[in-house]
This record gives sequence, C-alpha cells and structure tokens, in this order.
Amino acid sequence: MNPQRAQTIIQQFSQKKIIVLGDLMLDEFIWGEVRRISPEAPVPVVDFQRESFMPGGAANVARNLTAMGVKAELFGAVGQDSAAENLRELLRTQKIGCRGLVASSSRRTSLKTRIVAQTQQVVRIDRETREALAPQLTTRLITTIKAQLRNTDAVIVGDYGKGVVTQQFLNELKPLCREHGLWLSLDPKPVHQLNLAGLSLITPNRKEAFELAG
Repeated sequence: MNPQRAQTIIQQFSQKKIIVLGDLMLDEFIWGEVRRISPEAPVPVVDFQRESFMPGGAANVARNLTAMGVKAELFGAVGQDSAAENLRELLRTQKIGCRGLVASSSRRTSLKTRIVAQTQQVVRIDRETREALAPQLTTRLITTIKAQLRNTDAVIVGDYGKGVVTQQFLNELKPLCREHGLWLSLDPKPVHQLNLAGLSLITPNRKEAFELAG
C-alpha cells in the first residue's frame, strides 16, 4: 500500500463505527520496588508504590480503535463484581461504547493482576471464568448485537479462550453479518475447535496458525 492510500484510509477512521466483541478483561498493574528477599521464603518483597488499570482482551482492541478515532462499540460478558464496574468506568472515560456488556452472576470478570518491580514483572495472577457462556446468555448477547448492526461498518471478534466465543455464537453471528454485508474478522484461540469458515479474515499469530492447521 502506498503512503497516499494509507493516509486516505486513516483520514476516514473518524467516520467509521466498528463493533468489537468477545472475551473482555481488566488488566491490573501493581508497581513497586524490591530491596530485599523475604525471610519466610526465597522470594522478593515488593514495596508497593502505585497501581493502574487498563482494558484488556477484546476491550483493548476497542481501546486501540478509539485511539485512532474510530467509534467503537464493545460487546461481551462480565461478572457482577467490582472488576466489571472498574472496566465500565475505564471504557466510559476512553469513550468506548459499553451498552453491550452482558452481566452474569455465574461468571467473574477476567482480571489479570501483574506485579511489577522496577521494570521486571515478578508474577501474574489470573482470576477468571473459562467455561463456555451459557446458551441463554449467548442468545441475549447476539440479540443485543443484532440491534446495532444496521449502523455498523465492520465487526471484530476477539477470542481469548474465556468462553464467550463459542460455535453457537459464531453460527448466529456469521449469517447476521452476511445479511448486512459486514466485514467479519476473528482473532482465533486454538484452545477450542471452531468452524472458521465464512469469515472475512482471521488473524492468528505464527504459533496459533500452526495449531489451527494441525
């Protein structure tokens, strides 16, 4: 692509609306400094300095689109917990539409906590649900998405293996996108076997591509 063509596309970003859906996460960073080793075990003692939060997973895709001027509307499942409230607030602050977040009392919002000392990540703690989304919640999510497709330019699915992107989900989403003539792309996760036919684009990394190809 020549620079002029790229510039033309970039200038059109602010006129586009994209639906992003899939596995949502909240990334937590605890920053500190290590000056000693614990007397209880051979592990570093991190003196807390500050903490920060960022949208993760499919929510990070929406954040990146918004940073480029695209209007992004986010859809996915969260728990009924403080992590979900924190994520919603972050999304509102960054002007990401979050009316499509479906809350479930049987799931927890994916929360990934990274403890960083100086510039070195010491450990990561994952708190999440990986089971497939209940069929009734998938239907509810699809119904919510369907109402937004008329004024959308494209759909991006972020599969991080946390249970939102299932075969039922894709089977219901693909014909809806075809009906509206929408580009449908998927960032796949080979942890589960899905029929990826009928998509406009898939974006696996090298390792995922080999796993998908068997």
